[in-house]
Amino acid sequence: MNTILVVTSDDALRARLMVALGDHSVFTAPNDAEALKTLRLIEIDVVVRGGVGIPRDVESFVARVRAIAPTALTVAIGVTAGDPEAADFTLPVTFTQRELDGMLRRVIDKLRLTREITALRSSLAPEAPGTTADPDEPWEGAAFARVLKEFTRGFAAGFDLPRALEMFLDAIGELVRPTRMALLLPDADAQEYRVATHRGLARPIVESVRLHAEQGLVRWLAAQGRPARLNDLTDPEIVRELKLLQSVLAVPLLAHGELVAILTVGQPVVGSMYRRGETETLFDLASHLATAIRDIALHNQLEREQQFSERILAHMSSGVITIGRDQRIGTINRRAEEILQLSSGEVLKQDLRALPSPLGDMLFDTLKTGRAAGRHEIQLALRGLWLEVSTYPVRGEDGAPLGAVLVFEDLTAQKELLTQKRQVEQTQLLTRVVARIADEIKNPLVSINTFIELIGERYDDPDFRRHFSSVVRRDVRRLVEVFEKLAGLVTEGELNFTTVDVHTVVDDVVTAIELVDEVPARPLQLDVTRETTPQVVKIDPAQLRKALSYLIWYLAHNSPPDQARVSVSVARHAEREGGEGVRILVGSRTAVVPAEKLHRVFDPVQMVQESLIDVGPAVSQRLVEAVGGQLAVRQGRHELHFLVTLPLASL
Repeated sequence: MNTILVVTSDDALRARLMVALGDHSVFTAPNDAEALKTLRLIEIDVVVRGGVGIPRDVESFVARVRAIAPTALTVAIGVTAGDPEAADFTLPVTFTQRELDGMLRRVIDKLRLTREITALRSSLAPEAPGTTADPDEPWEGAAFARVLKEFTRGFAAGFDLPRALEMFLDAIGELVRPTRMALLLPDADAQEYRVATHRGLARPIVESVRLHAEQGLVRWLAAQGRPARLNDLTDPEIVRELKLLQSVLAVPLLAHGELVAILTVGQPVVGSMYRRGETETLFDLASHLATAIRDIALHNQLEREQQFSERILAHMSSGVITIGRDQRIGTINRRAEEILQLSSGEVLKQDLRALPSPLGDMLFDTLKTGRAAGRHEIQLALRGLWLEVSTYPVRGEDGAPLGAVLVFEDLTAQKELLTQKRQVEQTQLLTRVVARIADEIKNPLVSINTFIELIGERYDDPDFRRHFSSVVRRDVRRLVEVFEKLAGLVTEGELNFTTVDVHTVVDDVVTAIELVDEVPARPLQLDVTRETTPQVVKIDPAQLRKALSYLIWYLAHNSPPDQARVSVSVARHAEREGGEGVRILVGSRTAVVPAEKLHRVFDPVQMVQESLIDVGPAVSQRLVEAVGGQLAVRQGRHELHFLVTLPLASL
């Protein structure tokens, strides 16, 4: 760790240098006078000077720096070619980041070389005669009692760390009467130690000194785990850091083998060094303070985490309620209060019965059984609230539930919106259905009404009667089919199950279609493929006939008028579940249905907008499912077909 003094009044330049010198202890001075004052107080390794507002007299400033700190290196920023090169290093005003980094490397290399030479010379010099340590003297009883009283006052600080540190320094001051004291604590990421509180240190030292956690004094204390006395140290780097803090003794504060703080003590007011007993007492007291610091830090961490969790709960969009093992409410967040219209002051620490039913029962069940309940909807008797709720247990290390958590969301507004939307959709559907019915029955009713008006005049005409009966029969049949499809959309009717051969039902459908007097412009070719063995199923034959006929007419309607062709095949098929079923395949190579229309073919709300014939597959699906079967649609490259699957009847 190097100490660097930046002398500039240029804020932009100072900020730029501070970023580049982040690994060192950096002191700042706005002018030469303040810089020289800092040099007289602190042992500085490098002085960087320059920027707007700083005099150009570099040589005079460097001479005064060397008179105060002969070993300090100087760096001048903004020196031109005509200026005397009094500084050790120079940088132009428009220096780049690369030039700055290169200059710093050269400065650090020169500092390291200078220190190695100094250490080598000191090792070759003859040892000075040692001084005999003063014999330990017993502590004065009254003074020691006063110190212990001051130290025990620290226990009253509770979890107030700054107050505890201040009381500790007061006790140390009463005990050993040092000229200066300081307590250094690690920063948030434990990479550097800085002065947290002190007695007698200068402000620049307090604000700028930073000891790296992996180097120098901090590393020595963490590794050795004992006090560092200035006279006993041989590493010049550690000695320099201790002197930088104007101290002669550094005591580690260790808790569970971890260095949690450092106590540095300057020379005693009387004498030159602390006795062995004093050092041991300082170490013992520091160990107790280390445990207190660790406990306070742990308490503060838990408190911060609790506050963070409480803020999360307070801002959650879902309601949260927790209970403990005693079945009492431990937490209720703001959203839960809003939804249930409860006050936390009324329900906290209360029994589960303070919650609306069945929320308390759900929490109790989760607590006792340890089973989580997935998200599901419930309606409370309280104001008819609709909630989506889920519960889960909170387990301890032994796996037993310590409590239970209920998370819920208010779905009341969504339910009301869905109800309104459903009502609007039903109104729109009713409007479309009524319009479609009017359109479908208009033409048949017009033809029937026309013939009714003419029957009185032309009843004796046999051709008229024959034509009348044919047209009226066809139009009445169309009206009956319209209302049958509409009835199939809303009700299944009464089902009469019986065991029949599927071939019989298919034959009835084919016969009924062939007897229909369709319009000559739309001929229908119907092909049937069947097996020789009976395929017996238990169904309602009338409902299945309707379903198959609707599918056939749908395919015929979507085929060209002059070449409508539909095929029907019946076969037995083995199901994946292990049983057997009967498949009825109703397909057509002439029917063409757009893909986007085919995706909604079983949606009556969408298909009713086309025509009532297009509603046929949706009605067929309801009828097939009513008799225990399934209906699917498939489209290949050359064929569109509907697949009806029915369970085989057991004989």
